[in-house]
Amino acid sequence: MLSKKSKKIDIFGVITIIVVSITTFCIKENNIKNLPESIIYIGIVIFILGLIYTIMEKKMNLPYFYGKCQSGGSNANSFVVIGLGIGIMGQSIYMEIILLISLILVVLIVRNLIERKYLEKNKQE
Repeated sequence: MLSKKSKKIDIFGVITIIVVSITTFCIKENNIKNLPESIIYIGIVIFILGLIYTIMEKKMNLPYFYGKCQSGGSNANSFVVIGLGIGIMGQSIYMEIILLISLILVVLIVRNLIERKYLEKNKQE
């Protein structure tokens, strides 16, 4: 069973992903003209990086707001990185919405599996 704290973090995370993704998509669509279609690959790499960050955050049982610096001195949590990746991947508003829904589900499933794995591991110890 997922903890109440974990559910709260996931809710804040989903909201963060939606806001950052839509904002990134709108800025990209309205301000940057003639982007190559290959930009989607940059978005995929950023999304995968965010997924790795979310696994590390879950593994270390970090709260939504935490002060550990990632390499390069940044201090963004995984949800911001994931939102940026999704916002960059979207080629149209419809694609953006489909990506948002499907990739948020992927993130939540991964976070859920990681938490269950570590709960089981802690019970065995």
